[in-house]
Amino acid sequence: MTGVAARWMRHVQAHPGDVAIHGRNRVATYHDLATRASGHLAELDAVPGGDPVLIVCADPVETVAAMLAAMACGRVFAPVDVRTPPARLAMAIDDLRPGAVVVDRAGAPVLAATGREGFRTLDARDVQDHAVDPARWHRGEPDGPGYVYFTSGTTGRPKGVIGSLPAITHFVTWEIDLLGAGRGTRVSSLTSAGFDAFLRDAFVPLCSGGTMVVAPHSARSGQGLARWLEANRVQILHCVPTVFRTLRAAGLTPGSLPELRTVLLAGEPVRPSDVRSWQELFGTEKELINLYGPTETTMTKLFHRITAADATADSVPVGRPLPDVAVRLLESGEVELRTPFPLHGYLGERQGGFDPADPHRFRTGDLGRFRPDGSLELLGRRDRQVKVNGVRVELDDVANVLMRAPGVHDAHVVLAGEKLCAYVVAEDGHHEQQVLSHLREQLPPGVIPAVFVWLDELPRTLSGKVDRPRLPQPPDKPRGRERADAF
Repeated sequence: MTGVAARWMRHVQAHPGDVAIHGRNRVATYHDLATRASGHLAELDAVPGGDPVLIVCADPVETVAAMLAAMACGRVFAPVDVRTPPARLAMAIDDLRPGAVVVDRAGAPVLAATGREGFRTLDARDVQDHAVDPARWHRGEPDGPGYVYFTSGTTGRPKGVIGSLPAITHFVTWEIDLLGAGRGTRVSSLTSAGFDAFLRDAFVPLCSGGTMVVAPHSARSGQGLARWLEANRVQILHCVPTVFRTLRAAGLTPGSLPELRTVLLAGEPVRPSDVRSWQELFGTEKELINLYGPTETTMTKLFHRITAADATADSVPVGRPLPDVAVRLLESGEVELRTPFPLHGYLGERQGGFDPADPHRFRTGDLGRFRPDGSLELLGRRDRQVKVNGVRVELDDVANVLMRAPGVHDAHVVLAGEKLCAYVVAEDGHHEQQVLSHLREQLPPGVIPAVFVWLDELPRTLSGKVDRPRLPQPPDKPRGRERADAF
């Protein structure tokens, strides 16, 4: 299988003047990107040894160019978000031990604030464009470590997840074939470079001759996103369901988003209400696809092409595995994945769900069941199961029931001491008694939350997931409609 760097280089040679990256403040053709990548490659070639490359850049052109340069010289690359707090970036540097760190204007002060030394700092502002040698990008892709992405570390020290280049190629090739992406296809990029979904946002278009269209921060949700999608003629949108809901609530009409043809959802469960509200507007003309796969196994490993039947179902499945991927349920109900490429664990360890006896297997921590048609349905997280009054409760199940209550836009449930606490985002003027009436119709008395905290929005990490440490402390008293202070 031809690697991502080689596939990209083919398009550089075939259509050098086509736009590769349409950034927030910068547009780069395939030729432009190749000369930038060649410049970064020349700088990395001058760094002794083969130690990893840390990338701390806000500019997506420089980020992608540095990634491609690392691929060409066989170095592991590790992109991080420039908004990463210096203390956490220092932890990443300590664990990665890079030989070089690539920065741009935004990344340079963040790196300096860590106080870390012992590596070569390469400032993208000083990197000169360089003549392109296509042969450098036609090297093979070894199964060994190719990149590192750090977890958010919201529950402790960030972990560096090690991935391989063939795994990226496997996914990118599959998605290009599934969607029929090709020359000129415009693919959204809403994801920070510090999350592995950025690999998908970049290399699906760049390996198919398309354009990576990068959204400004002001256009990553709601009406701003809707206007941006239309103005930039985006055809393929990747986003988390939370962002998708803000798009649906942005006053769309059946004539909105004329160029958009596919929305791929990942990172959180897709709800039937998401499907219903979208298909009420667009039917199945603008396809929805549900993707599933943990960072540890390199992006998506299962997918489901959403149908009209999903709008009225109890849940939306994550579907079936990609080619050469296998899925099975352990006795506990936990989902285990088997990938075609070896998994390399975390920097310095192979704990968590990795199997020491088989480097191709990973226990996801998600619970699931197979439907009669063979598709996989997720039932929540192992670590989201708790006991309340001796009864086992799946917190995400309670949150899903809450989400179906009239007027509720978002919800998250936690165990606070010995009682359940619900964080709820609802329409103004919506009464708690209506929510309670709904819960009493759907849940046993022992699993109805004892405490409600009403928020304008749930705190989210940069990747769009609920940022649990930033949730307000629940009140001591039981139910009462009090809107929490902003977090």
